Amino acid sequence: MNRFWMMGGWMVCLVALAMQPSAAVIADDSKPAATEKPLYWIFLTTGKSTKGTEKSEIQKMQAAHLANFGTLHKADKLFAAGPMKDPEGKKRGIVVATAPDLNALNNLFDPDPYVKQGFMTVDAIPMKVAVGGFHKDFDTTKMAEYRMVLLEKAAPDALEMDGAAESANQDYCKSIHDAERLCFAAWLREEKGRRGILIFRKLDDDKLNALVNELPAVKSKALKATTYPLFMSDGVVK
Repeated sequence: MNRFWMMGGWMVCLVALAMQPSAAVIADDSKPAATEKPLYWIFLTTGKSTKGTEKSEIQKMQAAHLANFGTLHKADKLFAAGPMKDPEGKKRGIVVATAPDLNALNNLFDPDPYVKQGFMTVDAIPMKVAVGGFHKDFDTTKMAEYRMVLLEKAAPDALEMDGAAESANQDYCKSIHDAERLCFAAWLREEKGRRGILIFRKLDDDKLNALVNELPAVKSKALKATTYPLFMSDGVVK
């Protein structure tokens, strides 16, 4: 199934709206508009296998999957999506969406047969945008390979970020935020210990690791960082 979703992902990457660097602001590049709905970072993860499913049926599901994304985009509920590469084969792609709560968020995927029939699962985490955002002024014909860094607690008993620590991490992210390095950063809060998302332009591994390792929370070993290739339209994040 991953092969088919990766193919469709090139189309899904075109779905995005502008978002100012605030967790509660969804904006047009010229006309900001506030909303009280929270934002969610979503991993679409592997469910049951499609082995034995007819190719024609998979193609129908793929079409419905993309159509639902288009519907959510038009309704200003979905702001970005794209396929990713996970060596473990668990994480298939990402979505950024808004809904009043988790129940309402899960309902957004009711028309998606991949989710409805259990071929994919929705793993949603409340998100607070720290640096950068998603934008409308991007080239829909040009795809780009990014690097997504997932920040997680290094150990169950690792200290949580207090206000001062979050500020220090945010200041560092701001210092490396530019079109050729860090495009986007957000903080996550959930019981599994996932604490942040960073999106970089594709960089040399050594350069990327050097930047990530200087993040105060990583440098102090409070958080560990895992990097994944992520594919989106060029300019969606900056």
